Amino acid sequence: MDDNMLLVGSKKNLNTFFFFSLFFIFSQNPLYSENKKVTLQLNWLHQFQFAGYYMAKELGYYDELGIDLEIQEYTYETKIIDKIENRKVDFAVGRSSIIIDKIKGKDIVALGAIFQSSPLMLMVRKDSGILSVKDLKNKKIMIAKGSNSSASILAMLNANGLSSEDIKVIPHSFDLSDLINNNVDAMASYLSNQPIQMEDKNVFYKIFHPKDYGFDFYGDILFTTSAFIKSNPKITKNFYDASIKGWQYAFNNIVKTSELIQEKYNTQNKSFITYVKEGEILKKMTYVSIKSNNEQHTISHPNLGLLEKEKLNEIVGVFKVMGLVNKDLNTKEFIYEFNHPKMLAFYLSKQELYIGSLLILVLLFVLFYSNKKKKWLLTKSELENEVEFQRNELNKNNRLLMVQSKLAALGEMLGNIAHQWRQPLSAITSNMSHLQLRIEMDSQVSKEMLLSSIKSVNSQCHYLSDTIDDFRSFFDSHSSNLGMFNIKDAIEQTKSLTKDSYAHNHINVVSFLHNCNIVDNQNTFIQSILNIFNNTKDAFVLNDIPQEDRFFFITMKKVSSTVEIRFTDSAGGIDEDIIDCVFEPYFTTKHKAKGTGLGLYMTHQIIAKHLQGIISVCNKEFEYKNKKYKGAEFIITIAFP
Repeated sequence: MDDNMLLVGSKKNLNTFFFFSLFFIFSQNPLYSENKKVTLQLNWLHQFQFAGYYMAKELGYYDELGIDLEIQEYTYETKIIDKIENRKVDFAVGRSSIIIDKIKGKDIVALGAIFQSSPLMLMVRKDSGILSVKDLKNKKIMIAKGSNSSASILAMLNANGLSSEDIKVIPHSFDLSDLINNNVDAMASYLSNQPIQMEDKNVFYKIFHPKDYGFDFYGDILFTTSAFIKSNPKITKNFYDASIKGWQYAFNNIVKTSELIQEKYNTQNKSFITYVKEGEILKKMTYVSIKSNNEQHTISHPNLGLLEKEKLNEIVGVFKVMGLVNKDLNTKEFIYEFNHPKMLAFYLSKQELYIGSLLILVLLFVLFYSNKKKKWLLTKSELENEVEFQRNELNKNNRLLMVQSKLAALGEMLGNIAHQWRQPLSAITSNMSHLQLRIEMDSQVSKEMLLSSIKSVNSQCHYLSDTIDDFRSFFDSHSSNLGMFNIKDAIEQTKSLTKDSYAHNHINVVSFLHNCNIVDNQNTFIQSILNIFNNTKDAFVLNDIPQEDRFFFITMKKVSSTVEIRFTDSAGGIDEDIIDCVFEPYFTTKHKAKGTGLGLYMTHQIIAKHLQGIISVCNKEFEYKNKKYKGAEFIITIAFP
């Protein structure tokens, strides 16, 4: 072999070595490698309860970090701990009962708790006569198999003097009709699930939440094994970070998230509105209160994923009392090392707070003085741009709140439509069934009978058509259309929208109205007073006002160039400690499973900003038909041309 051939062979070998070296380097880079396949096991069926994982997957948060995620829905045969232990799945979602499994020797590491308070609770029918936990003695209670998963409920029962011998535990059928049809007296349920279904079916309920009795457990803990973390430290960290990011997006964009779940994960065939309600409820489960030693300071933090040693030890204490464990939890092994950034919390005495406030004021003054020249040098154009930007942001937020309020009211409207359609549809069905039966029995159908049935069906169809016309304007999205309308007609239309709902709840409406025209958007005005109608109805139900004492008065009075509209109920009034807060956003006197706190806020915004009017509320005592009553009175004052 000559020198030239040796040189050519050497170059060829060098090129080959260089090529494989580049291939090896790039193959180690995530940008040039396939994403790692990982699986997540859910602990229930697809719903907003797992929205963060859906959004992280659909928005590409996992893909960006080299993760190809498969989400496995729960089945009644699923044994989550076994699947994790046998490496059939990589990550899973579980309740606080995984603490018991950890203490008993299972290889479990908790990455984070999505819900700082568990949505698990007991639900009973409102008309069951069960007013307290103690009333559940000798009652049939439906809970999941095994005491671990329902430990918080059992602890609540035990704390109220009820042992396992005092109740009749029924295996959970996961069928809400068992509670509705009184097959059981109480059912273990989720705040974000079954209560919404009960409302859709117009069945009133009462809940007993373990948190209200001192048993505040975590909900939906994301976990894996130490073996998986040791083999895949980067994948574990990336998966946890992407999941938390997905949850942050889901809670900040509940409407968009609900649309996606309904489109891609709607295995339970739930409505869009149901997913929105679930999201609003679960968002509140991610907040926690931290108290100082003197118990005078309460600070709320968004705590997605946070696991606290103190709270875990309190939960273990409950498990010990119940005899579920007899050892402590090694929190260092149980809590993932990257669980949550440490929060700095400190509390000051009044004197320290006073001194600190003075120092802050001095610092702010120095900063203001040192930067004032820069601020003063802003051009007129820059100032105008800044003002315009802030105005646009404010309008954007107001539009978003209006949409959220509209969505919340949408559920009420659908319920009202159902009420008004039920009777005519029943009449049509009855007529048709009667004719069908006569024909099938070869009975003679007279011309008079046939015409009578046709006339009845035709009349009911006209009623259904009129109902559609009544409700059409509420769903009209063109809220910017202005025109002259009669306030009396608008109130009458609102009464029409709610008449069946009010009749169903035995509420008597007494109105004294007269004609008065104003210029604005009639649909927007109707929405504002519709919120008052709906809140009044809820107040009667929640306060258990006797049916014969349920009155709602609407009066109008012209004062100079203004019209004053008063809405007065006999529902017992509003607590004086909170009456000044009812028009604030997200403030609600209802249970968190029933209210969003946007209705009266939007009413205030519409009256004050759109109609340039004034709205106020007070408690009022009055007499009607020789009987004394107390209730809330909303007063709206609007100028008219």
